[in-house]
Amino acid sequence: MKLIKKYPLLVAFFGFLWFFTVFDLTQTNRVFSEFENRYLQQRPTFSFKSLMNNTYTKKYEEYINDQFVLRDNWIALKSISESALGKIENNGIAYGKDDYMFEKYKVLPEDQLEKNIQFTREFLEMYPQLPVTLGVVPNSYMILTDKVPAGLGNIDQYARTQEIINQLPQGTQVLDLYPTLEEHSQEYIYYRTDHHWTTLGAYYSYAAYISSLGMTPVPLEEMDGQVVEGFYGTYFNKSKKIDAVADTITYYNIPVSSVTIDGKEYESYYDSAKWEERDKYAAFLRGNNGHTVLVSQVNRQHEEGKTTKVLLVKDSYGNSLAPFLLYHFDEVHIVDLRAIQTNMSQLLAEHDYDEILVLYNFMNFASDTNIFKLRY
Repeated sequence: MKLIKKYPLLVAFFGFLWFFTVFDLTQTNRVFSEFENRYLQQRPTFSFKSLMNNTYTKKYEEYINDQFVLRDNWIALKSISESALGKIENNGIAYGKDDYMFEKYKVLPEDQLEKNIQFTREFLEMYPQLPVTLGVVPNSYMILTDKVPAGLGNIDQYARTQEIINQLPQGTQVLDLYPTLEEHSQEYIYYRTDHHWTTLGAYYSYAAYISSLGMTPVPLEEMDGQVVEGFYGTYFNKSKKIDAVADTITYYNIPVSSVTIDGKEYESYYDSAKWEERDKYAAFLRGNNGHTVLVSQVNRQHEEGKTTKVLLVKDSYGNSLAPFLLYHFDEVHIVDLRAIQTNMSQLLAEHDYDEILVLYNFMNFASDTNIFKLRY
């Protein structure tokens, strides 16, 4: 008792350590964190080789951090503390107006961007006969300028997109989405807590693409829309802003005859189980798969005895846009170069595509290390 009275803070400190050490030892390791929407590090297997090359200690440190008792509560407490201090950003995510979040994007991966421009140019030069359209989607801070926090100072994507276009072969068909998205900037076209555009943003971009092909987009009110509440996206996962306002996801059940993903048949191109999970955007096209084929039941341009095909080469932005194409083609083929299991040259040889759309958001076009696969 004399010790406690003489050194109360020291005793409290060691008592805190002892209590949480014992508490931590009684807890079962978690595999996945719903709060952070990621898999957690598990206990690494020990070996002298991994110890000597420092991989074991690094993984063990990650394991201790990920499995620390009440981790989610400590993260929430940190977020509350930072909000109370008036902090307007966290972990590379800046807080804007109307509960929008924006990624700080001040430095480009210049070397990778130059490579990706070169790979795209080589692809277009290899297949000059193909009807290819390139679309580079601006990220939210470029369009929602009235919601971006003052002084963010992010890269001017519009200027850099023009530089990309100028380095492509003369006559390349380009889908310029800036005017379309700027026209609808006061609508819900980007998520507040996620880096993707909403299905509404995807719809307006689909309409711009179809119009550029000389066809008429299907009015949104003619589609059967369903709404899912409670979506917290990638920006929330990084920032853990405690008072973040959840997003809503709208999706449309456009009829298909069949859905084939990497050779396997599915009943739907939506993974409905994902609507109940934190990463709800993963429901679109059942995630990022190599080669998806949707056979349409609603092609309004269908001609008897003819099968029209469109190829969409995309990142995850294209997942919410792809179903709209079913109204204009008999088959919608979707390729994600990150997961494709065959060569593009083989795919192009096997299918006579009427149109090809290469669609990437700017940040991903600049950094994706898989665009080289266009040439193979």
